[in-house]
Amino acid sequence: MNRQNLVTTPDMHLQKPSFSGEEIPVTQVDKPQLGLIIGTGQHQNQANGTRRFDLCSIDLDNPSFPLTLISMHFFGHGITPDPTNPALVSVFEKRGRGACEIDLKQGAVTRTFEPATNRKFYGHGAYSPNGKLLFCTETIVEDDYEGLIAVRDAKTHEYLGEFPSYGSSPHDCHLIDSGATMVITNGGGPMKGILPSVTFVDVNTEKLLEKLEFDTPNINAGHLGISKQGHLAVVSAQREGLPDQKPGGITLRLAGGEFHTLKKPADLVERLLGETLSVCIHEATGVVGATTPAGNLLTFWDLKNGNLLRHYELQNPRGIELSQDDENFVVSFGAGNPPEALCIFDAETLEKRAGYDLAPTGITGSHLFSYSYFS
Repeated sequence: MNRQNLVTTPDMHLQKPSFSGEEIPVTQVDKPQLGLIIGTGQHQNQANGTRRFDLCSIDLDNPSFPLTLISMHFFGHGITPDPTNPALVSVFEKRGRGACEIDLKQGAVTRTFEPATNRKFYGHGAYSPNGKLLFCTETIVEDDYEGLIAVRDAKTHEYLGEFPSYGSSPHDCHLIDSGATMVITNGGGPMKGILPSVTFVDVNTEKLLEKLEFDTPNINAGHLGISKQGHLAVVSAQREGLPDQKPGGITLRLAGGEFHTLKKPADLVERLLGETLSVCIHEATGVVGATTPAGNLLTFWDLKNGNLLRHYELQNPRGIELSQDDENFVVSFGAGNPPEALCIFDAETLEKRAGYDLAPTGITGSHLFSYSYFS
């Protein structure tokens, strides 16, 4: 693999990552316990102002393993794994024309692709379970942010067709029911536009199965997590046209139940300013983890009743993901001082684990992706 260590340089101002606190025991196993953590990064050359964009990969099971950087031509947002080839992922730009396929073992971009001239990618995609199709959230920019799901051949990325998202500004998308149904967040676009929603669309018939509208028009539906039982957690930003310091929020629904945005405890919910960015559901405990960068908050909630379980003051928390062993939440945070960093929380106790602080990581993007070549 082509690896590039992060070292202190005049243009990047980064250094080799190091773990602090207790040493992490490294055991020889056939399969990683924590796995790789992948995220995107952008960094500015202090000498000439140019920017570089990378996909960053960190092996949490080997603290001496160098941080891998794979150069890209845009700042990536969502990362989507190919279910039939564990080395391949597709990466999408948010509100832009950039998208590419990356071979993690080669350490290189293997293919780039773009939407039609009047469209932009909106950040996320999903492969069909058989790995033959790649679905991408896109928006028609001159038509009131009309949303659609573009369908591409997963091997060639050739455009094959599209179907509506049944909303405006679609962002996140997940396939459920063995790939038969797509769940889509529709941000809604500007305040004068269509209300934000989560839609369930039959992939084969392209018909709308269900549409969940939020109990407030002031949010921009963002990212979602879905449990195996069909429970839903959605995190949102403030609606376009509202000040950045207006709250976004966290919305939950048990399968078939009420779709409701959390309002208690009021003093903490009021601090969910701007965008509540990333969300992750731990199936075994029913815990929902979420990050709110502008509020400097990492929060954990009970999926069944919406009660707040724990919160942490954390500078600029962004990505949250489960480790490969499904026993830990991995969280990215920091900006400048401290630098971009990772820390880990026990999924059962929600206590921060000592000895797993890693900085800098190079990951400045919105999301983390947990990965294993053995899966």
